[in-house]
Amino acid sequence: MYFKPSYLPSNGAANILVRSLAEELGLSLNKKYEIILASFLAIAKKVNGQAFDWWTGNDNKTLKLWSLFPHVSNQSVVEVYKLLRENGYIGAMTGFKTSTIEGLGVEKPNWITAQRLPKYFMEEATFIESNLPFVMVNQPETYEDKRATQNQYFAAPKLSIKQVKQEFGAEYKLAYRSVNEMNEYWSQHPLYNPIANEYYSSARRIFHNGSIKSGGRWYGGWTDFQSNQRSNFKIDSHPVVQVDVNAMILCLLSSLTGKPMNMIGAFQDVYQSVLFQIPNITNSREKVKQVIVELAGSGDAYKEKPSPDCEILGDVDEFIHIRNLCLEAYPALKCLNNEHFNFTNDLSYHEATILTQTLLSLKQIGVVAYPVHDCVIVRMGDEFDAVEMFKRIFKDYVSLFQKLNKLPELYLDIALTIKYDPSEQVRIQGASS
Repeated sequence: MYFKPSYLPSNGAANILVRSLAEELGLSLNKKYEIILASFLAIAKKVNGQAFDWWTGNDNKTLKLWSLFPHVSNQSVVEVYKLLRENGYIGAMTGFKTSTIEGLGVEKPNWITAQRLPKYFMEEATFIESNLPFVMVNQPETYEDKRATQNQYFAAPKLSIKQVKQEFGAEYKLAYRSVNEMNEYWSQHPLYNPIANEYYSSARRIFHNGSIKSGGRWYGGWTDFQSNQRSNFKIDSHPVVQVDVNAMILCLLSSLTGKPMNMIGAFQDVYQSVLFQIPNITNSREKVKQVIVELAGSGDAYKEKPSPDCEILGDVDEFIHIRNLCLEAYPALKCLNNEHFNFTNDLSYHEATILTQTLLSLKQIGVVAYPVHDCVIVRMGDEFDAVEMFKRIFKDYVSLFQKLNKLPELYLDIALTIKYDPSEQVRIQGASS
């Protein structure tokens, strides 16, 4: 767990804590100090006495980390950190190995613990994450760089906001505008997480490889939780439902290359084309999905073995057998390459763009939706509006792409799954011709 200046107080107890802490530290409670103090308290509540990482910066770093967050700066975050430490509200922790890092990927961790906080008010306080950076762009990385940062649990280093604005101009403004529009809408309908007893109304979009046309997925506090946990969340005190696109990677790749999948007619699960051929393989569906993730992630359709950290695909012969069946069932996989059609670059960008258009279109008809990669979380009762919107946006998007790129216009109606809870889900069929 790591500190980030992204929270505001959500109830009376949290407001009392923030105001009293500001008064003791001698701070005038403006927006920036409210965010920094509330974030310190929110993270302290989440870790419940355990240590967390608060990066203190390095004057030699070209990246000004905290300036990526709205309303605050490196200077204000460092100022509050020093005051908290001088007044005994934080203490240093030592002895942690780098393998335990869960940080922002900029420097060695600075493990601290929160101290002297009133137990009753901390238990009663709730906070809302509402101040994440809108748009972040990872610096260009080689494959070796990516493996190194993954092995150290570091996130990819980011371009500064100034660099992003200068390099991407109108494209940055467009991405920023969509996040800002959804954040403003979500502030009226925050997503409540009863597990952590906190709210979310802010997301960020993260683009890859020094480009604003690679990646672009949405991330918020809710994306850190598993699907079965998110089924307990609420919007406007209403239960939520998750609407998930079936095999988005394969559907996109087929549509964007003009190479149809080897199936005709109605279907509920794209993976069934391979699954019926491997009835004796245990956990077959998860293995087929993971093989496709391995191929798309590497950009190599003929990858010869799974990644070393992939536990589900330890048998190389089984991996190759499933891979070959996938190449036959989904010929578009053969179009994968390192520079163009792979998930890190084009596929994730198109997925995120379709999801963005879906969020904004649902907002126009009064449906509150929170994104999770190829899935949206909506209030129970809005799930069929989300299904129809996802289907329409996907069809319109790929149809336009096919026309602009002079590709065969394939007919593909995506299948979706409505997840009410871990034990109850409804499949909505798709179709191809």
